[in-house]
Amino acid sequence: MSQYGPQYWDKYGSYRTPVAFHLSVVVLLRAYFIWVIAALSRRPELDLMSLFFRSKSDFFIAIAIGSIAILPTLLFCLRRPRDSHKATDRLASIWRHMRWPLIVCALIDLTWLIVQAAHSHYRFSLFLAVQMVIVFWVLWYLVKSRYLTVFFKDWPEPTEKASDDKKDLKKDS
Repeated sequence: MSQYGPQYWDKYGSYRTPVAFHLSVVVLLRAYFIWVIAALSRRPELDLMSLFFRSKSDFFIAIAIGSIAILPTLLFCLRRPRDSHKATDRLASIWRHMRWPLIVCALIDLTWLIVQAAHSHYRFSLFLAVQMVIVFWVLWYLVKSRYLTVFFKDWPEPTEKASDDKKDLKKDS
């Protein structure tokens, strides 16, 4: 952990989130983002879902695969200093293992893309090829990144501000 010094820390003293981690989460949850964009689209003549998914079953499989990455994403959103030591310790112990669900999600996603390519009788599809390359990059990044190893071991320390405020209130009383 000592190889990443203060230039890698945020204002809370935790390791900054790498941009590639954000991009990886977006790639793994792309079915959800497409779903939300299609739901928010106000143009009924434009069927966004059919542009990205050949059938409803492909969409539901993509949603199921992406659901594996939801827990690490939610924990990532909770990764900020808290007032409670209990909640922080519990979340920190879970956060240490969240790299594995992301790797599993990327593996299953890549496998599903390969199956889709095989079912199209190996006709070249640029859309599938680009997705395969991107998901392979995400998988490679999740497995090989040394910084991610440090990032997943780190959790922000609880803030002492809330307890200091309570002490100040007791002194004033």
